Amino acid sequence: MKIESVTAHAFGPLHDRTLPLAPGLTVVSGVNESAKSSWHAAIRAALCGEPAARHRPWTGESWRVAAMVSLESGEVVAVDRDLNDDSAPDVAQRLGLDRTSFTATACVDQASLLSVLEAADGLQDHLRRAAATAGTDGTVEQALQRLTAPVDALREARNRLRETETDLAVARREHARYLELSTQARSAAAARARLAVQEHSEVLDALTARVARLTELQDRFGDSPPSGLAAQEELTHVVNRALAAWRAAPTPRVLTGPSAAALEAELRALPATPVGETAVDDELRLVATAYETASAVAAAHRERMPSPPTSAEPSVLRGLATRLDPTSGARLTTASIEVDGARQVQDEAASAAARTQVEADVAAARVQEIALPNPFLRNALIALSCLTTLVGLLLFLVDQQLAAMGVLVAALVAGTGGALSRGNAPAREAAVAFAAEQAALATQARGRLFVADRALAEAEGQRAVASEAVRINDEAVAECASLGVPADRETLWRLANRAAWEAEHADLMCEVTRTEKAVRVELAARGKVDATMSVPDLLVDYETDCKVRARQASMAAQRPFLAQALADRRQAEAAVTEATVAHTRALALLRHAVTAIGRTGERPEDLLRAIAEWQRGWDDLLREAEEERNAWAELQALRADGTLDDLETTLSAAQTHHASLLEAASRYATCDPVDPSLAASAPALAATVAEMTRGLPSVPDAEEAVQTATEALAEVTAEVEAIDLATRYLTAAREKVHSTIAPALESALRTWLPLVTDGRYVDAAVDPQSLTVRVCSASDAWHHASHLSLGTAEQIYLLLRVALAQHLATETCPLLLDDVTVQADDTRTRAVLDLLLRLSEDRQIVLFAQETAVVEWAQERLGERDVLHQLTPVAA
Repeated sequence: MKIESVTAHAFGPLHDRTLPLAPGLTVVSGVNESAKSSWHAAIRAALCGEPAARHRPWTGESWRVAAMVSLESGEVVAVDRDLNDDSAPDVAQRLGLDRTSFTATACVDQASLLSVLEAADGLQDHLRRAAATAGTDGTVEQALQRLTAPVDALREARNRLRETETDLAVARREHARYLELSTQARSAAAARARLAVQEHSEVLDALTARVARLTELQDRFGDSPPSGLAAQEELTHVVNRALAAWRAAPTPRVLTGPSAAALEAELRALPATPVGETAVDDELRLVATAYETASAVAAAHRERMPSPPTSAEPSVLRGLATRLDPTSGARLTTASIEVDGARQVQDEAASAAARTQVEADVAAARVQEIALPNPFLRNALIALSCLTTLVGLLLFLVDQQLAAMGVLVAALVAGTGGALSRGNAPAREAAVAFAAEQAALATQARGRLFVADRALAEAEGQRAVASEAVRINDEAVAECASLGVPADRETLWRLANRAAWEAEHADLMCEVTRTEKAVRVELAARGKVDATMSVPDLLVDYETDCKVRARQASMAAQRPFLAQALADRRQAEAAVTEATVAHTRALALLRHAVTAIGRTGERPEDLLRAIAEWQRGWDDLLREAEEERNAWAELQALRADGTLDDLETTLSAAQTHHASLLEAASRYATCDPVDPSLAASAPALAATVAEMTRGLPSVPDAEEAVQTATEALAEVTAEVEAIDLATRYLTAAREKVHSTIAPALESALRTWLPLVTDGRYVDAAVDPQSLTVRVCSASDAWHHASHLSLGTAEQIYLLLRVALAQHLATETCPLLLDDVTVQADDTRTRAVLDLLLRLSEDRQIVLFAQETAVVEWAQERLGERDVLHQLTPVAA
């Protein structure tokens, strides 16, 4: 199929403009805002419809595109599509595709290329959908879609059963909870009554104790307060002042370490701060590092000098490197072994199929030889036997023994004949079962023979490919020998790039000279000038001077710390002197207090012991007086709340109320002991039980609903099992179709990939399930395409789309490509364009691009079947 022209009557910024397309390669170029993407979308919309909303016309309500399309049969199709009310047919169906598969394969725009790395599903999902819905597999997908409805019904039935089972569990749980809460409410009420009795008992006991205490204190004191004890306050003040001074006096501590005089001598011995840099300057370190790096890079680059020298052209060397394939011999050997193995398996399968078919034919002939039994004769004889047996029994009853014996013998003969008339029925049934088994074995053997035939054909194809690779490799090795260069890919690539290596090495040596000059300038600024010394030696000399000054500066830096240590030492010595004076004064006060109380002692512990003995006797007198004052104060506090008669009246009322609480608690005497903490929840539990009684669900109704849902699920399950069996057979058929896609795609990628990547990648493998791609480099290393650079991944998936469109379409499919070389460098851009030009010999390709390099290539390479359109910016 070829698109002759496209007319955008009203599409985005385009109005009544026509774009003619060449039968080969059409390159459409232009700067930004020249409507390249709009033309790309307009071509796809003309063929398939369903454009994005962002392509609606800038002005007006009309949204319309048209196209002229010629098919390989000679038919010319004119498409005029009103995108506001699209009723035109999908032109992609003429290719054996639909609008979805056409967009996923033959129509490539910027967003779909980037989605291969940025989206979780990526381009592979679109390709899988294209492979699953286009071509011969379309009816399988439609059948699978129609088979999904019963699964939804099964899910609904299971959900309904789970809902009814949940309702039943809820009803049972609510009923159990109602019984449990009823029990808890009664227990809480019992706990509340018992707690009320307990709490009032405590109040009653406290009130009884209060009456008894008031009676005791009133009898003890009457109305007269106790007399106090005269305090020896002056003597007590002397003792307390002495004890407080002793406890507050600090204990003089013993100082350790160097004295203040020693620290002063050490401070005077420190050197002065040096003049000059104590560490390598950051700017000098930076230029020195640059010099070292440049020298190392130049030395390493010299070691990679291409060798041996050759006069061959770089293009010849690159071609040889591309054609070399060291593994081709191993692949040919492996392919030959696989062919032999496949042929042996095919021979065994053919022999087994022939043998099982003969056995099946013999078993079928045996069934035909066995005659069918006569059911009517057997039934007649059995009926006659039963009738004559009945007649014989009647003759016995009327004393006709001889006649009865004759009739019974006849009945026995008739019954025996009926039993034997079935005759050969078991033998025929066994023969039929054996014939069916042999027929099934023959069918299985024919299936294995078909698989073996297909495996043999695939193995022979792989051997032919490997043989061709060996021939190309041998020719390349012979040509390398004639040129005097080794037959090694890496060596050939380096020899081809020798001019680049020499230019790069000259640049590296210039960088070494520049950085060396910069280092000498920095060293001269710091006083290091010696033309006879090398730059590394000058750097070492400069670093040694810095280290000497750094050590002297480190020693001089100790001056502040020593000065602070000297000040701290002087302060500590003054504190020790002050503590000694305070300790001596406190000891004198302590001795004076001991003398005042009439005791003696010299050591501090003896003085403290004498004071403690004096205080114990004095404390006993004070304690007795304190107890008398406290008892009088308690009597006054009790009298403040009422007289003794008032308290006795209150006690009598409390005893009456306690009797009523005991009577209320006796109603719960049958309840077991419960936790008193439940008393507070008694009102809430009673209200909850009353509320649950009004809304309690019915358990029998829930059980009946579960039974109904179970029966409905059984009916739907039987239907779904039958549909599931059909789905498995349809899925197996779809997977068989998918398995044919991967070899075709790998063959196309294996042909195109070395041309696009300049020989960097020479082989490819496609996963038949997910259509993900792995590529093999010239060094036999395999990589996932999605793990490579963005440009390389886009180029690989562009080739995959082209191959998939070529495989799925029933006739030659045009390709619509928008900015597919944006992420490629100049070399790969030209390689991609050369490949597209070669592919345009047998299919139409429309390429939209904005790079200047693409325009220059088109002006240089396009032929008579091609055309270059250079767009101008559209009016704003």
